[in-house]
Order: sequence, then structure tokens, then C-alpha cells
Amino acid sequence: MSGVVVTRAQRLGHGAPTTRRVVVQIVVASVVAGVLMGVLWWLLAPDVHGVVVNGGLGYDSREGRHLFTRDAVFTLLGGGFGLVLSIVFVIWHRRNPVAALVALAAMGVVGSLIAKYVGEFLGPDGDVSGLADGAAALIPLRLGSDAALLVWSMVAVVVAAVVALFREDRTPWAPPGVNGP
Repeated sequence: MSGVVVTRAQRLGHGAPTTRRVVVQIVVASVVAGVLMGVLWWLLAPDVHGVVVNGGLGYDSREGRHLFTRDAVFTLLGGGFGLVLSIVFVIWHRRNPVAALVALAAMGVVGSLIAKYVGEFLGPDGDVSGLADGAAALIPLRLGSDAALLVWSMVAVVVAAVVALFREDRTPWAPPGVNGP
């Protein structure tokens, strides 16, 4: 015997996950969540009705609030997805919190971009060719605020920081070569 004790978890491969494994899991979860968020945004965002005017779409001020609501729905969904994924991965990968934090921050933007493109693809296209002036048409589903793309990442980083504050063991956050307090 070599004197090295191997636990059952290590034999089964359940030891501390590698950084690559943490990142891959977060990438896959964020891509799937981004597609799901895009579908939910398409389903939950209100339709905005416009009128064909001189070959383009116009809308009155009453419909303008629905454009804001579309962005608000996207923002709230992004915050929710950031919250859930951050709690799951920061707690699940508590032995590799830095990799989880960085991957959650980066993939939050990617997931939001995926959601934006999926929602825009599924939403109305806004094609008014062949429609006469005064005809009603749906305004395309578009994200009016680019800042909404950052909400998922911001929530994920804040949640990861709060979880880190309440951790008993601070060694995963210590610089290499330092054993921690």
C-alpha cells in the first residue's frame, strides 16, 4: 500500500471538478437556458400593433408602452435565469468558485444574445411589402435596450458574491500558494 487514501467519491470521479468541466457545464446550461429564455420572451412579450404608413410601420403612443414592456419582460427573464443558474452552479461547484463566477458572467451575455436572436426569429417579421397604407400589421419583436443583455450576467455575479460572503471556507478564493485563513 502506498499510504494514499482514496475516497469513494474520488474513485467514482466525483472529486473536485476541473475548471474545464465547470466551464463546459455552464456553457451547455447557458446555451439551453438562452434558447428557453428566447422562447419564453416570444411567448410572454405583448404584441405591438402598427399601421402601414408610406411603406413602413408606424404606431401610436398607446402602443409605445408595449415596446417598453417587451424590454421589461426580457430583462426580468434575464434576471431570473441569472439568479437560478448562479445559485445552482456556485453552490454545486463550491470548490471552484472562481471558474464558476467567470463562466457565469461571460455566458450570461452569450445566453442573453441567444435569447434575443431566438425571440426575434420566432416573433413577427414586420414585412409590409404588398400591404396598403392604413393596413394593420404586427411590429417585429426587437430588443430596444442593449443594456438588458447584461442583466443575466450582473445578477449572476452579485449572487455569486453574496454566496461567497457567507461561505465558511475561504480557501478556494485564496491566491495560489496561500492556504487561506
